[in-house]
Amino acid sequence: MEVKKVLHPTDFSAASDHALPHAVEFAGRFGAEMTIIHVRTLFAGEGSAEEFSHFDPDEYAEFLEKELEKTSGRLGTDRSAKTVLRHSVSAASAILEFSEEDGIDLIVMGTHGKSALGRFFLGSVAEKVVRHASVPVVTVSPDREGYRGNSNYARILATFDFSEHSKKAVLRAREIAEAYGAQLQILNVVEQGVFPGHLAAWRKQIGSELPQIAEEASRSITETFGDLTMDNVDICVEVGSGD
Repeated sequence: MEVKKVLHPTDFSAASDHALPHAVEFAGRFGAEMTIIHVRTLFAGEGSAEEFSHFDPDEYAEFLEKELEKTSGRLGTDRSAKTVLRHSVSAASAILEFSEEDGIDLIVMGTHGKSALGRFFLGSVAEKVVRHASVPVVTVSPDREGYRGNSNYARILATFDFSEHSKKAVLRAREIAEAYGAQLQILNVVEQGVFPGHLAAWRKQIGSELPQIAEEASRSITETFGDLTMDNVDICVEVGSGD
């Protein structure tokens, strides 16, 4: 994985501020160029937000430039970033379009943790970017209790279902783990749709067969990646809920 350009989308919220150090860390670790982008949309956030108090187009443009400047100013004296301002009906679409245009290699962004109702009506910008981006996307949630604010990654989890795209994801995770000297855990989940009435019997049966399944899956995973695995890699096989 070659990371030459890192993109950090921001809406000047606490969630974006929480993700910024992680974007800075990745850019510094890989020696990459960093870009901070803000997308102005028609319904961008809460109506009470400070940005909505600027009705004059020139005043509003000046406000956005200052906010972008303040964000880039938090990078530290030894870091610099290009700032980009876009206007679009969709923040996610604008982020994805710019990512393709500018040849971005990694997107690092915060999540707001909208309620189910909020996602239904507005959707999640981060979710849309994750689903449609052609490059890796790192999302950082500000709501996890006790989550450290720094970006010293020590343990990385990569899920694997033997598909080609999940193999590529594991390889990306391995490269990040190598860069940080982190422990990589490859997780394979044994899951099968079961009718509710058969769930208890299925769990009992799969429980007795799990050791053999886990051994075969671990051997297959090892064969899949061959000498690409590292000493500090754990392979874990778990049983899904069956729901």
